[in-house]
Amino acid sequence: MNGNINHKLVALDSNIFIYNLEENLEFVKFTDIIFQNLSANKLKATTSILSLTEILSYPKTESVVKEITSDFFSTPNLLVLEVNREVALEAARIRRKYAYRLPDSIQLATALVTKATAFITNDSRLKRFKELKIILTKDLTIES
Repeated sequence: MNGNINHKLVALDSNIFIYNLEENLEFVKFTDIIFQNLSANKLKATTSILSLTEILSYPKTESVVKEITSDFFSTPNLLVLEVNREVALEAARIRRKYAYRLPDSIQLATALVTKATAFITNDSRLKRFKELKIILTKDLTIES
């Protein structure tokens, strides 16, 4: 895949799904690689159920909502974690310590609880989180 994602399990921020779904011209070349590697069993990922909430927060028809939901839950090698007690407590700790917004704290807590070793995001503010490796989308290396 690339030289800088050498992890057994990575956590994906909501923006990774959004860029891929919207075919964001700047980032889809990176997100495509992530999803291709998930499909090819070369990568395993986790995310919070919050990602689905964020993906579906923009106005869409009911049929599009159903299609996106189906696609989200059928993503190969993707574990979607509910916000359970462990995630909630960890998110609160992260929020206290780093003063991140609640969605970011939940995503990072999900990554820690699932034992991911890296978190892929486009939010550069999260780089100061030192409890796991933060990989910015723009820093992903594409190998042919």
